[in-house]
Amino acid sequence: MIWRRRGMARQPPPPPPSSPGPSRGASPPPPPPGAVGQPPPPPPYGTTPPPAGAPRVATPDPAFDRAGFWIRFGSWLLYGLFALVFLIPAVVLGFTAFDDCVTFDNPDGSVEVVCPPGGPNGGLLAAGIIVGILGYLVVIVVYLRALGRTGQTWGCRIVGIKVIRAETGEPLGVWTALGRQLFANIISAYILYLGYLWAAWDKQGETWHDKIVKSAVIKA
Repeated sequence: MIWRRRGMARQPPPPPPSSPGPSRGASPPPPPPGAVGQPPPPPPYGTTPPPAGAPRVATPDPAFDRAGFWIRFGSWLLYGLFALVFLIPAVVLGFTAFDDCVTFDNPDGSVEVVCPPGGPNGGLLAAGIIVGILGYLVVIVVYLRALGRTGQTWGCRIVGIKVIRAETGEPLGVWTALGRQLFANIISAYILYLGYLWAAWDKQGETWHDKIVKSAVIKA
């Protein structure tokens, strides 16, 4: 008897089991934190979006309640009265120095001051000048310090207004407050105080020096 050995063909190994895929209708897993940021909100209607990569520009908070012209004028008057308190001693000393002098009206309309020998009193006159300079410096330092650190001078506190940076809402800082005051005295007051009066019809109630240093006066 002859036994025949039947050959068997080799079968390839079975493929590894595939990972189970998501079931139909199931939502994909959320991305890991920080992988994908939220898209920026669309720009308001009627505005052109900034180009890609352009820095974001801060805009004034619409919640700021801008102060009007008259309330700002009242604050200025009140601080002016406060400044006079420091300047009155200088004025008194100056008049006292000329106490013994007599004034005469000349026919041509001029006024002549005639003083007795030794007059006017040089000591009192010098003291008045020194006191006046010191008083003026005190007024300026107190004003800039209050405006730069808190945004409120003595007059601002009484009427309830505050000076801030229009872009951030923070106080100006002493150096910005100094620049603002210099622009106010040089530019806003140069042409019949038109720079100050500009706040009366400006939509944001801003003077010229407000626009230059980007400050805003709001109700506190």
